[in-house]
Amino acid sequence: MNIFKRFWKSLYSPPDIAKFRKGKISQSIVYIIVLSFVAFLPLAYFTTVSSNDALKVGKETIEKEIPDFTVKNGKLEATNKKDDLPVTIDEGSLHLFFDPSGTLDADDVDNKIGPYDGAVALLSDSIYITAGGYSQTVSYQTAGISSKADLVSTYQTIEDLSRYFIPLILFVLFLFTLGAAFFRIAIYGLFGYILTGFGRGGVSYRENWMMATYSITLAVTFTMIMEWLQVAVPFGMEINMVVSMIVLFLAIRTIQPPKQAAS
Repeated sequence: MNIFKRFWKSLYSPPDIAKFRKGKISQSIVYIIVLSFVAFLPLAYFTTVSSNDALKVGKETIEKEIPDFTVKNGKLEATNKKDDLPVTIDEGSLHLFFDPSGTLDADDVDNKIGPYDGAVALLSDSIYITAGGYSQTVSYQTAGISSKADLVSTYQTIEDLSRYFIPLILFVLFLFTLGAAFFRIAIYGLFGYILTGFGRGGVSYRENWMMATYSITLAVTFTMIMEWLQVAVPFGMEINMVVSMIVLFLAIRTIQPPKQAAS
């Protein structure tokens, strides 16, 4: 059975998932890689869009709309104390914040933007960057920024290197996504192994791992659709775990117990 038929069957048929436990492990590994890649596409798309929006802001926007500043002892200070702070610049799905006053923190920035928007915030004690669901806080010293001129120079460097680092970032994110998929499947396989009596029911850990591989299909597909629609699902990770385990449980229940040898 090819990978597309296995995908379709895995969406609704626990008995077929149970049958897949007898397949080749190489087929399951390929299935995990393909499924993880497809599930990764929304994150890749919105990360790329957010990054491109950030680059579209342009040096001119930074020079004209962000007030002059300096960084002293790791703290952001506006050169003109009369500037109206904080400053907010909206560029599509990207938001820039400038706040040496300490009014904003990372949580405030997250609350001001949509779940799939990106933001770069120059806060009083650090730079906060968030895009595609991933966030990072960097000190001004680490970023090498001590003035507005340094910020403009850093932006120019990032713009020049963007054609290289965006694909690299996406590749690293995909490796994390793939690694997380293998980890979850290993845990679900262990869950199935416990349900089948640690192999006493005639189902080995390998076979439970194989079934777990296909049991995540429904949850992964649902999550991918919600991400494309940009709908934030509360307790999404917990829901995915429960759904995957239920599908695995239903698949295990369709397995006929081994016949007892006649005495």
